[in-house]
Amino acid sequence: MSIRLNRRAFLRSSGGLMLGLPLLDIMLNNNGTAFAQTGGALPKRYAFVFAGQSIGGDNWAKNQQRINGANVTAEHFVEPAATGAGYALTTPLQPLAALQSDFSVVSRLRIPYNTTSSASADVPAGGAYRDFHGGAAGPFLSGMRSNAANFRARGKTPDQHIADLYRAETPIDTLTYRCQPVFYISGYDFSGRQYISYRGDNQPVGAQTQPSVAFNAMIGAVPTGDPGENAAIAFNNRARKSVLDLVADRRQRLLTRVGLADRRRLEAHFDEVVALEKRIADLSTSGIDACEPPRTVPTDPPIGGDNAGSGSGTIGTNTGYSGEEERATAFADLIHFAFKCDLTRSASLQLTTFQSHMNVFGITTSLGYPIRADLHEVGHNGDDDTRGQFAVSLVLQWHIARYAYLLNKLKETDEGGGKLIDNCAIVFAPEGGHGRQLNDGVTDNQTHSTENMVALVAGRAGGLMPGKHIRTSGAHPAQVFLSAMQAAGYTGNTLGEVTGNIPELFTT
Repeated sequence: MSIRLNRRAFLRSSGGLMLGLPLLDIMLNNNGTAFAQTGGALPKRYAFVFAGQSIGGDNWAKNQQRINGANVTAEHFVEPAATGAGYALTTPLQPLAALQSDFSVVSRLRIPYNTTSSASADVPAGGAYRDFHGGAAGPFLSGMRSNAANFRARGKTPDQHIADLYRAETPIDTLTYRCQPVFYISGYDFSGRQYISYRGDNQPVGAQTQPSVAFNAMIGAVPTGDPGENAAIAFNNRARKSVLDLVADRRQRLLTRVGLADRRRLEAHFDEVVALEKRIADLSTSGIDACEPPRTVPTDPPIGGDNAGSGSGTIGTNTGYSGEEERATAFADLIHFAFKCDLTRSASLQLTTFQSHMNVFGITTSLGYPIRADLHEVGHNGDDDTRGQFAVSLVLQWHIARYAYLLNKLKETDEGGGKLIDNCAIVFAPEGGHGRQLNDGVTDNQTHSTENMVALVAGRAGGLMPGKHIRTSGAHPAQVFLSAMQAAGYTGNTLGEVTGNIPELFTT
């Protein structure tokens, strides 16, 4: 076929609205491995999915827990027993069963700290200030040492490095989303716990918590400068008229120009736009940024109020939750859409915040083991009947299921001669580990620990070879992030004060 479309092709309406297109065969060479016009490689993408929890319970060994009132010895810890390929999936990893060949587990990571001094001047390079949670957040995110327990990163985070790399090539620098909209503890606020993206030293990037606003920002109107046209666009947005209706003529012309495979791909893409619009149309935008639930119950899950109790059986079961699961699904859909259409190559998705107090009663009930506690207290106490390793792994499983949803979307999407996930590096990591307490440097089996941390890396961008468990000897989490950054095109070998990747991520 002599006709070729540029890889930056869009459908634009007369009112200025712009709709991105997926990567089509008509844009590629005959082998589907590079762009036809430039010969350039297919785009690489990076995303980080964050869970605001540690991976073990206070004063419980990795194989110890209380379940439904009975103390049980069983293996539920996230780290697999075997290394390499073919390992048995652990309890938290079960949502990834169908994706085992598409991701790797990296375990026994460690953020260093001074074992003999708690002075800020004595924090080692890339290390944690000895006050978990705030003292470990900065080095975890940026690889730069922290000098206070202030939930601040002192360096640029990976998503921003990737945004800088592709800033001139994509319409959107990076996507920054957060599913937990409020803190849930009366008398307190996030105080920095809500940030996982930083442009530089103490330069946090605010995250979008409203899927409807995020949707309109991505697919909504592009101002044209004509007040009449802008007013018409605004009216169409208020009426939630489909973006496909606004580009109908151009859409039809495009369908007549492409081959059968591209036609099917476009039709599937347009179906996804409609489904995405319907999902977002069901969301209510009222009260999303408030600290109290909306006065009238919207169709979208309302903002949950402050928790009635802190945990250990006292927490109320109808507070402290704002539909984080539904928000995560909507944001994952948007990330997938943006990656598919090459609108951006960088994203971060904060499922829960650092030191999260999201109520877990509802989500653990749906998993068959209701726990009356908030997320933070699951690590410390659980409730009277279910606590220790199983409780922690159950809520970690819930977080990983949100990650699995995004990976499945990427794997289901054709791109070039393969799948979209093949050109991605998608990291999942929880906030803390399980081991010696950071604060005192003595007490073992603690959730306030930067030892025995874990991360997951999915995709095949840049030579990643997924499908195995890699047990390190205390590698820094920043080395995992750096590996994913390099897979997405970053050429440096340092993140903050941490140097070197995880070589095994790139070998069979």
